Amino acid sequence: MQITPPIGQHGPMLPNPVRAKLNELYEQVPGVSCSSCDQPGSCCELTKVEYDAEYATMYPLYAVEFFNIVDYVRTHFDSERQRELLSRSDERPTRCPFLTDAQGCSIHPARPLTCRTYGVLNRAEQVEEATKTHRGDLPRSWVSAFLSTERYTVCEQTQLQQPEKLQVHLDAMLSFDYERRLMDMAHVAGVLDEERRQIFEAATEKEVPSRWTLGGFNVLFFSPVSWLRTNFASYWKKSFLGE
Repeated sequence: MQITPPIGQHGPMLPNPVRAKLNELYEQVPGVSCSSCDQPGSCCELTKVEYDAEYATMYPLYAVEFFNIVDYVRTHFDSERQRELLSRSDERPTRCPFLTDAQGCSIHPARPLTCRTYGVLNRAEQVEEATKTHRGDLPRSWVSAFLSTERYTVCEQTQLQQPEKLQVHLDAMLSFDYERRLMDMAHVAGVLDEERRQIFEAATEKEVPSRWTLGGFNVLFFSPVSWLRTNFASYWKKSFLGE
């Protein structure tokens, strides 16, 4: 597969008004510190056991977040590194490609929601406690989805830095407010040109990609259209994290 991301001077993929809305949403997530972690960056890498159990280092991100990351990469990395990151088609790397040699995040200001929410709750009992105020006033499926996700993103090494934001954040997580806003932003941003949209819709029966991995979005946006016409349907069927 040949992915040829545009390198050099390009206008932003994400319009500035949409970026402002995205940053406003990110500001709602409480900040955490993991400076006390014995193995910094370990949440961004997979052991062999974790890989074999089909864990992921990079959970799906929303289209608007992909645009934001691409713009950040184009602004902050040299052409060689841009080409390396935006040519990746693998969906489940054993190590996040944005993890630095010093075990830090090279796109920290543009990291997606799934990274920002990881470890906000640092004890399993907090996850259970968070649902109590909403049992009965939210659909059970929403509460179950929150529990099944957040039980696996607890990290006892994190320290909550902004506790005053916690309740509003939990309300947004349980009500899927973040997700709805991110999907609305993707529609405003435009997502796909017409030819790629038609290829995507024919293969997936969806109008736009709601969430996908960096590798999946790279394939859809930066592969030659001629390759997509012939190969995208089979790529999608094999996709591990396409939604």
